[in-house]
Amino acid sequence: SPKLRQCIESNVYKLEEQNTDLNRPGKKQKKIQSGKTRTFIGVMALAFDRGYDVTIILTKGTKALAQQTYQRMKKEFAFFDDQVQFLDIMINLPEKLSKYELNQKMILVVKKQKDNLSKLQKMLFETYPELSNKKILIVDDEADYASIGFSKDKNERIAIRTIAGQIDSIREQLSKCSFLQVTATPYSLY
Repeated sequence: SPKLRQCIESNVYKLEEQNTDLNRPGKKQKKIQSGKTRTFIGVMALAFDRGYDVTIILTKGTKALAQQTYQRMKKEFAFFDDQVQFLDIMINLPEKLSKYELNQKMILVVKKQKDNLSKLQKMLFETYPELSNKKILIVDDEADYASIGFSKDKNERIAIRTIAGQIDSIREQLSKCSFLQVTATPYSLY
């Protein structure tokens, strides 16, 4: 639809031109079951067309949702199957990707969980450091769940939650990274 197309183009423009960073992520806020996933899939496709190389999708912390997201990405991008690497950080992360595979577009599905984010960090900065220099889009699906927030530590000091800290650390180390938060509860992001 023209409205969806305009929304997708507007989001990619904001990601590219307004330089999202740690303090200014892109945000996609809609009601539950309103097409947020369809919209961010469109954003991913247009971002790939505009020079992004990798999309990392951070999913809510359930194995079932991570698998569902992975399967949906494979279905939505099936036409480009020979041009895109689909990887689930928990299930099918190969020990060795070829130079050809590393030069393809890549969609990584990562469940928001400490060990999975550690695997992602190792993949990007140790195993395949060339990925960290590529243009990367991080889509934080269900951004209100586990990604952000603070809590008090045992000494009653305010501290950033572990998952949020890991995501920020990854973003800080990437040279060309855009960050899109997707949520049905936007008030939770503030």
